[in-house]
Amino acid sequence: MTCIRVLCIYSQTQYGRSLVLQILDLDKLVENLLKFINNKDITAKTAVGILDRFAGEQKFRVHFQGNFTTTFLPPFTSLLNNMPSVDLTVLPPCISMMASMTGDDIIRKKTASCQECWEAFLTAMDACAVSDQSSEAQDVLCALLGFMINISKDHTLAIEEKAIIITARCLKQLNSSDGGIITRTTGLLSNILPHSHAATEEAVQKGIVKKMITFLKAGGQTTTHFSIKTLAICTTASIQAREELVKLDKKLCTLVKLLRTGDEVVVGNAALSLGQCLEVPGAASSLLGSDIVMLLLKHAGGDASKTTVQRNTAIALGRLCTVEPGHLIELRKLHGLEILDSCMKYIK
Repeated sequence: MTCIRVLCIYSQTQYGRSLVLQILDLDKLVENLLKFINNKDITAKTAVGILDRFAGEQKFRVHFQGNFTTTFLPPFTSLLNNMPSVDLTVLPPCISMMASMTGDDIIRKKTASCQECWEAFLTAMDACAVSDQSSEAQDVLCALLGFMINISKDHTLAIEEKAIIITARCLKQLNSSDGGIITRTTGLLSNILPHSHAATEEAVQKGIVKKMITFLKAGGQTTTHFSIKTLAICTTASIQAREELVKLDKKLCTLVKLLRTGDEVVVGNAALSLGQCLEVPGAASSLLGSDIVMLLLKHAGGDASKTTVQRNTAIALGRLCTVEPGHLIELRKLHGLEILDSCMKYIK
């Protein structure tokens, strides 16, 4: 206990951490610290806190690039697989420590490729779901979802194989009364669905389009980012998703509203989703009399830093005018054909 207290003191300063990194056997140090994380006393949190502070050091992360999967992942997945018998308050800081370690690209990709990890995540999600919504379990779930969002950005076989079951768990969590859980769950879906067409189709069948429209109408910057990305993925992959969106979002007013925002990521995904929905009969004509041509033209010919904004809005505008000649008349009035022609480089 005295040793762990001394280590805790040293870990709290840059100079102290530098000394430890130079002098001690890091493999042995981590091995011994990880033995404490199953304890149900203060030593567990102390050990995790020490590891978390060292995890912020690049030299520490680089040292464990080679043996991360054998040193860190087994005790971590063991904690997640045995949630009913562990101190739940230890898990959020432990997940935070693992998140710091996955700040290293090599470590993150190894974690994302680990089948055992994803199985442990699913087990932990189930354990949180049956814990009567206790605050400790909610804290664990919130931290875990954030971690899963972080490592699911990489395309791996492990994620692809688990995509359908992860999506199923997420869809259940979208009914949570906790806004933070809903936001992070939507974020996870926005990363997972591109890995699997089957998972996307399953999500559409289970009503994800209606959920995303509800979240978009409710607002919130982060939730909006995740929701419109998820909606764009679904409408790109599924005809049913496009038809549902046109049916549920009258005159596509939610998408049009998002096109008015100054957020390029939101605008790009809203334009992508709009362009897909214009293939649905009646969608383009429902926008006659609105300023949609002017709105899309503004973005297509603008100076957005993200070329996806110009590309997606130009495609949507071209499709709009092709499907409904009335919009082409409006485009000519605005001298937009020249602007649209100059945007063709983004469509190629």
